[in-house]
Amino acid sequence: MNYDITILGGGSGGLTAARIAASLGANVLLIDRERLGGDCLYSGCIPSKSLIHVAHLVQQSQDAAQIGLTTQTGVDMVKVAAYIQAVIERIHEEEKVYVEGVTVKFGKISFQSPTTLILNNEKITSHATLIATGSHPAIPNIEGLREIGYLTNEDVFCLTALPASIILVGGGPVGVELGQALARLGSQVTLLQRSARLLPKEDPEVSATIARVLQSEGITLAMNTRFVRVDLCGHKKIITAKQGEDLVTFEADELLLAVGRQPNLEDLNLDAAGIAYDASGIKVNQYLQTSTKNIFAFGDVIGNYLFTHVAAYQAGIAVRNALLPVAKKKVNYRALPWCVFTDPEVARVGLTLAQAKQQHTHTRVVTLPWASIDRAQTESETIGFIKFILAGKKDEIVGAHLVGSHAGELLGEITLAMQHRLTISDILATIHAYPTLSTGIQQTSFEAYLTSTQLRRNRQIIQATLHLRR
Repeated sequence: MNYDITILGGGSGGLTAARIAASLGANVLLIDRERLGGDCLYSGCIPSKSLIHVAHLVQQSQDAAQIGLTTQTGVDMVKVAAYIQAVIERIHEEEKVYVEGVTVKFGKISFQSPTTLILNNEKITSHATLIATGSHPAIPNIEGLREIGYLTNEDVFCLTALPASIILVGGGPVGVELGQALARLGSQVTLLQRSARLLPKEDPEVSATIARVLQSEGITLAMNTRFVRVDLCGHKKIITAKQGEDLVTFEADELLLAVGRQPNLEDLNLDAAGIAYDASGIKVNQYLQTSTKNIFAFGDVIGNYLFTHVAAYQAGIAVRNALLPVAKKKVNYRALPWCVFTDPEVARVGLTLAQAKQQHTHTRVVTLPWASIDRAQTESETIGFIKFILAGKKDEIVGAHLVGSHAGELLGEITLAMQHRLTISDILATIHAYPTLSTGIQQTSFEAYLTSTQLRRNRQIIQATLHLRR
């Protein structure tokens, strides 16, 4: 069978690509190894945010007594696991619209040539192929690990009994999200992080704030700690780690790994199609084109930005460039938002201050405490801040870093402003409903205006005008 476009991988990116391509009139084949939905649906974004929601309700229940409410909190992990699976099933049903008009097949797929694929011994030809096979948890080569066992995001959401204690290796987004959620549900959590701080890609003040929050909730943080061995003593797992030149040990009932991702490249036989790749993923250019011109790749399988929303963005570009090779479109990550769903949330778009200083001559920072937002005060959610990174004489927003309740929901406005190179004056001139958390964006813009060169110029003009009147 010959297809206009064949998509390898039925995760979020692949589903988006299939729907776009079919809507454009292409004859589309979507192939996945076993089921549609991908890591995001079954072991990533959806189950993790469902677990975080449950953990947040537990925390709210415990906090209720402080404002005069009495309640009892109990955690039934069997019901929690069932709730998570129910959410997954509902979203799976809603995603079926993405494959209307698309041929869907399952099985082991590999390249025979740039235009020929083999699926379960069936030969398939395709004018263009899009690779979106995703990624899986990285498993370090640690002594004793495979023999003694461990959890990853692929199985932690199926737990029907909560471990009394758990050691979590990895202080990135997945690690801090799961660590806080499991601690709120009742586990004693120890988090081991190889680098000097949590969330090392974030603004340092963001990392420090989240570290304080986790410690205040009883989570033990071990920074600059490298996991080297695991042993079993009775029913306990003994983790040996290195801190500087010293060996230290940690004991817990369970071990959870969150140390990164690896691209799903196995069995694809990429060499047969002349596709360049390495351990970090498939190599693509700014058009998401691989080293073979009729084959494109996007999502986790190309590394770098491992986010569902990035895969969906890339899917649209890859489909367009595969079906319309003239005037191809480039990817643009200048206004790329992302969130870490701790409580409070972490939200970011654009550059850190250090990155901005490398790219711009004039930069400055304006920060507003989250407690200055009236809506945050009414809900007793006052931890955090909004930080704008501004550049140039017009105070263009080149970065924003937020920590606060529902911080991710505020990113849309800032991302749109950055996408269209708007300034703080444009945001300040936009009416925001009160009292909402979004007024924090306007308040930060107001603080930026009060210390801007524009205000100083306006002040000089007004003073001169007033002097003439007198």
